Amino acid sequence: MYRVARLLLLGLLGVSIAFADVNESRQAQQELALIAPELAQLERVIDPDNIWIKRFFDHRDYLALRSEKEQLEGQMQRLAPRRDAASQERYAELQSRVATLQTRLDLLGEIGLSPYENLTRVESLPEPPEVRNPFAILAALSHIREMERYFESHRSRLEQLDRTIGLLERKKQLLQERRTHLRTLKDEAALEQAERTLRQVGLMVGEFSAAQEVYATALGVQERRFEAQQSALRQEIKTETIKLVNILIAVVVLLGALFLIKLLMRRTISDTQRLYSANRAANIITVLVVLLVLVFNYIENILYFVTLLGFISAGIAIAMKDWFMSMLGWLVIVIGGSIHVGDRIRVVYEGDVVVADVLEVGLTRIMLFEDVTLETYEQNRRAGRIIHIPNNYIFTRIIQNYSYDEMKTVWDGVDVVISFTSNHKKALKIAKEVAARHAKGYTDITRKHYNTLRMRYNMRSVSVEPRVFTFAHTYGIKVSLWYLTNSYATLPLRSTISAEVIDAFNAAEDIEIAYPSYTHKGAAPAVDRMPPELMDPGWGAKD
Repeated sequence: MYRVARLLLLGLLGVSIAFADVNESRQAQQELALIAPELAQLERVIDPDNIWIKRFFDHRDYLALRSEKEQLEGQMQRLAPRRDAASQERYAELQSRVATLQTRLDLLGEIGLSPYENLTRVESLPEPPEVRNPFAILAALSHIREMERYFESHRSRLEQLDRTIGLLERKKQLLQERRTHLRTLKDEAALEQAERTLRQVGLMVGEFSAAQEVYATALGVQERRFEAQQSALRQEIKTETIKLVNILIAVVVLLGALFLIKLLMRRTISDTQRLYSANRAANIITVLVVLLVLVFNYIENILYFVTLLGFISAGIAIAMKDWFMSMLGWLVIVIGGSIHVGDRIRVVYEGDVVVADVLEVGLTRIMLFEDVTLETYEQNRRAGRIIHIPNNYIFTRIIQNYSYDEMKTVWDGVDVVISFTSNHKKALKIAKEVAARHAKGYTDITRKHYNTLRMRYNMRSVSVEPRVFTFAHTYGIKVSLWYLTNSYATLPLRSTISAEVIDAFNAAEDIEIAYPSYTHKGAAPAVDRMPPELMDPGWGAKD
């Protein structure tokens, strides 16, 4: 009975154990079924193209290739002493395989040896620009934005690494649970696969965690340095901005003062020429003051600036002689006052003659407006052109000023030839009366100007009354009449006086106007033909 009871007890115990195993297996399968969807979800979330995952597998490939290469090299060492054909053929195969492996290892390069070094490397910060002028403000702001983008990219990469580690740690936890349940089910194949995956994920977590620690430390150090650098740069930008605002305020004040000065000059100076010169002088002085303000604010070493300016000026003088001479000519014109805006000048260059009014005295050129004058009538037959002449002409060309120092009158003349039998004394009297009547206003003006000039210059007393001269001519007596006229309008008065003198001569019975003629044998004197040898090339005065 005792044996029977013992057998029954053992049977019941075995049944209970078997039933417990079945329940445990069933529970393990249920747990595996619950784990599987989350593992599948993690497989989809963990991107294989993730730069950290790719570097891990590149490193694994590198180690595997290197291990294979070392094994093949060991085989080659063992085959090297052998001289049989089979060994030599195998040696050649191994040698080719080793060369291929070496090529692949070279392609992986530093990535295989140090897969995370270039990903976790945070470069030292470049030297920030010194903010010493307004343009440097833009450079400093650009530097700050560039550094912010640089650190933003590193922070983004570090966040990606953090997310990857978090996902891998969860995957590792699930794989550990799966391994436990597979042990319960005694599924050796699945258990071996789970062990390999778990080891791989564990390696990833370990390597990524070490890289994260190094990366976060290096990034934190450089970020703190950048914060100090950024704070210093922003302070320099603030200081330079305040300086720039002060300079702008000073410039605005100068421009306001210039405007008030010009307004005052318009009300007090009635002469247009003097007003123009005063405006130009005020503009130049204002520009010079602004330049001095900028120089003393932004040039730290004035002596260096002066030395540099001297070298630059010497280079300009050599390489740009004409331009430099034109600028020097401008200084001579402005300071010396030989030519002013509004003056009428006459310039002769290589046979060309230009009589024109000065519109503007620029830094390098004088702008002229060509009016209708005797020169345009006799030579150019053109008028109304805008002409530019370089300022350096005052050193190398003859420039005649018809209106220098407020002189607005010039001497002009009319020549009329009368016959030898004419009453030349009466002709002189008539011509002088006509000129005196029409030129009286200009005569009075010139007399006042001459009196003023004699106080400033060593001028002898000059008569300003109209003058008449007589000269023996080829075919008669030339009556040369000279009078003062407006330097800007010589032709109208010449035309008026010429017409009136001719009318007066024609009205006088004892005055006969002569003209070139010659006598041909057997023919009446021809008055409509004039031989070239009798032509008078100097008949008529020039402007």
